[in-house]
Amino acid sequence: DNSAYGNVTTGRLGAAHELAKGWRLRALAGTSFRAPSFNDTDYPGYGVPTIQPERGRNIELGVDGRWSGYELSATAWHNRVRDLIGYQPDATQCPDDPAYMWGCAGNVANAKLQGLTLSGGAQLGDWWLRTQADFVDAKNADTGERLVRRAAHQLSLSAEYTWGAWRFAGTVLQVGARPDGAGFTLPEETTLDLKVRWQLARQWTLEAKLINATDEDLQPVRDYQGLGRQAWLGVRYEFGGH
Repeated sequence: DNSAYGNVTTGRLGAAHELAKGWRLRALAGTSFRAPSFNDTDYPGYGVPTIQPERGRNIELGVDGRWSGYELSATAWHNRVRDLIGYQPDATQCPDDPAYMWGCAGNVANAKLQGLTLSGGAQLGDWWLRTQADFVDAKNADTGERLVRRAAHQLSLSAEYTWGAWRFAGTVLQVGARPDGAGFTLPEETTLDLKVRWQLARQWTLEAKLINATDEDLQPVRDYQGLGRQAWLGVRYEFGGH
C-alpha cells in the first residue's frame, strides 16, 4: 500500500523435484514491483519527479547436483520489466535544466533481461574451492540496445584454506566491459580480495581483509573513481557459541 503509487500485490511460486540421487530440478516464477527511491525522484541534478515505478515478471529454471565434497548448479532466468528504473545517459531525455547535462534517472519502457548462472564447488582436504560464471543479456526490448552499466559476463574464483585455528581465503572477480551511454564503455575490471581469520578463543575471532589487493584502477561509473586498495582489521564476538 504505497501512498504515491497505490496498492500493489506481488507473488512467487516455486517447486523442486529430485531427479536422481544428488540431483534436483527447480523452477520459480514471480512478479516484482519497485517504487522509485528519493534519489530517483528528488536528488539534485539527477532525480526526476515524474519517474514511474517498475513492474516485472520473472521466471527461472535450474538444476543442482550435490555429493560428498562437491556441488554444481546451473540456473537459466528470464525477466521482463516494464518501466525499468535506471540511469538515462541521454540528457535530451532529461528535464530542460543545465544541472542534468550528464544525464538523469529514467525509465526503460520495456526491458528484457535473461541469462545463465553456472557455479561449482569442491572440498579437497583442507581446501574449499568455488567458482561462478554469470552471462547476462540485458536489452531495451523496443530498440535492441544494451542496457547501460550491465556487464555481459562476470566470473569469480575463490579458494579457502583451513589450518588449525587459521583460515585463509582469496577471491578473484572479473567483470566484463559495459556501456555507460554516449558511446562510452566502462572497461573490464579484475580485482583480488584476500582475507585471513584467526579463531583466538571459542567465541572470539580476529579478522583481516585486503580488498582490491592489486590496487586495480576501478571506474564503476563514467568519470567516477572507484575505491583503491583497502585494508581492514576487526574482531568478532559471537554470542552463544559452542
